[in-house]
Amino acid sequence: MATRTFQGASAEERAAERRGRLLDAALDVVGERGVADFTMTAVCRAAGLTERYFYESFARREDLLAALFEATSDTALRLAEQAAAAVPVPDLENRARAAVRATVTLLARDARSARLYREAVGHPVLAARRQDTVAAFAAFLARLIVEARPHLSPDDLDVTTVLLTAGIVDAVGFWLDGRLAVDAEHLVTRCAHLVVAAADFPEER
Repeated sequence: MATRTFQGASAEERAAERRGRLLDAALDVVGERGVADFTMTAVCRAAGLTERYFYESFARREDLLAALFEATSDTALRLAEQAAAAVPVPDLENRARAAVRATVTLLARDARSARLYREAVGHPVLAARRQDTVAAFAAFLARLIVEARPHLSPDDLDVTTVLLTAGIVDAVGFWLDGRLAVDAEHLVTRCAHLVVAAADFPEER
């Protein structure tokens, strides 16, 4: 059976386009109103869609918030990976510096993403997604370290990289809130130094 199209787009393509509009609108709403005042009605209004189309993609507003946080985290991780990949593998410090700088730059330039990032801590659904993000970035840091220090394995770093990533996540949050009176490059450099220190002092089993 042929797939029905409208103006050249299939039903699946139109649904995906509407989902993207809802995610874009959700980020705008978070930027303007914050996570606590985030509503389905505000998102639909910003997206120019009816509630019918909201429920086409999401069962409740918390599901949209979770999807938004995951999408933002995925973007941050992708940018960090791309930045690190542009630096020679043995140069762990500058690979870490590039990765952290990419993430910090994303949040510094997009106040909406920064607000979502900061306010996730106090939200029951987003707090769990934040832990998933820490785990993903910890695995990424472990890969960076193992690539630069082939004598190590991820098992030598599992606790250390989680501690390191959680600390970096909180430090960036403090910086975004203005509670760390340093410039972005100073923050990036200190984070990179900690990554190198983690590589030089692997865990003892």
